[in-house]
Amino acid sequence: MTTWIISDTHFGDGSLIGSGLAQGKTARDFETVSEMNECLADNWNTCIGPNDEVLHLGDVCIGDGCDMLARLKGKKHLLLGNHDNPLCPALAHTFTTISLWKAMDDAGIVLTHLPIDLSLRSGLGARFITNIHGHLHNKPAPTAQHLCVSVEQTGYAPLNFEEVIADILQRREK
Repeated sequence: MTTWIISDTHFGDGSLIGSGLAQGKTARDFETVSEMNECLADNWNTCIGPNDEVLHLGDVCIGDGCDMLARLKGKKHLLLGNHDNPLCPALAHTFTTISLWKAMDDAGIVLTHLPIDLSLRSGLGARFITNIHGHLHNKPAPTAQHLCVSVEQTGYAPLNFEEVIADILQRREK
């Protein structure tokens, strides 16, 4: 079993594509929502096996895009994003767990959708060294303590979570 991490799939979200692009957003390089959905699902299922765990850091789907969830392999866990409705039946049916964040205290890592303030004054800086998050799409992470795993930054594919953690811990040693 392998654990994977991904964020901001936005299945079905036409506001990220060409002519439907919402103000202030950068277009994904797809001609249609269907093309985007298929690319994301294909990349997901190429990496993830039926017994793998998946940590989705939010902004999963909208409207008919939620139909894509039934096609995705793995045991899925959701950290809610700003576009996710925790009462949505498709999310409740698809995800084994739904929460706001996940703390990995031993490693000093916190997983969230939105990047969070890790300064000492926030009260979180004493507990966490690194925040793995989504939300920013193609924008850079706010500090060296942050790692954005939005699909725009991962080739529209999930990342091996153990490799991500190993890279973070190795960079800390330098």
